[in-house]
Amino acid sequence: MMRGNCARLCWFILPLLVLSGCCAIAQKEFGIYLLRGDMPTVQFQASDLDALELQEEPIIGIADIVSYSQATHEMELTAEAYARVQQLFSTPVDVDGLPFVVRVGRERIYGGAFWTPASSLIFKGVIIMEPFATDSHTVRLSLGYPTPEAFAGTDPRSDARILESLEKSGKLK
Repeated sequence: MMRGNCARLCWFILPLLVLSGCCAIAQKEFGIYLLRGDMPTVQFQASDLDALELQEEPIIGIADIVSYSQATHEMELTAEAYARVQQLFSTPVDVDGLPFVVRVGRERIYGGAFWTPASSLIFKGVIIMEPFATDSHTVRLSLGYPTPEAFAGTDPRSDARILESLEKSGKLK
């Protein structure tokens, strides 16, 4: 009788262990998330990343990335993801930028902003510039706006957690 209970318990626990392993893998995926509400980038840059409310789904998730260049921090996106990013810049263009948070799983690694060349404002963080190309689906995580000299701080783009996630997903080149 004890043996039968043990076998039933194993059949119950085994699927849970397998499913929890799958969830652990998914929790280590790279993603770029928008904030839930509007926030000026000046306020965003002074905020604690852990205190910000983020949207449930990433604007760019691991499935949206075709490849990521470690040397240039360029991401080739799927056509659908590239179109989503372009839609962020519909008129009227927000010259203050649109804040985002880069995460790996639930860990918030760094903040940045989608940025337009129509802006005359300075941004000291990481940006993704408004994409215009029609022949490629590539965006770049760049330092500072209007030039890299505007960037302040330590470059967070090569964080080991990000590179590990991209490499495990087969996206890193």
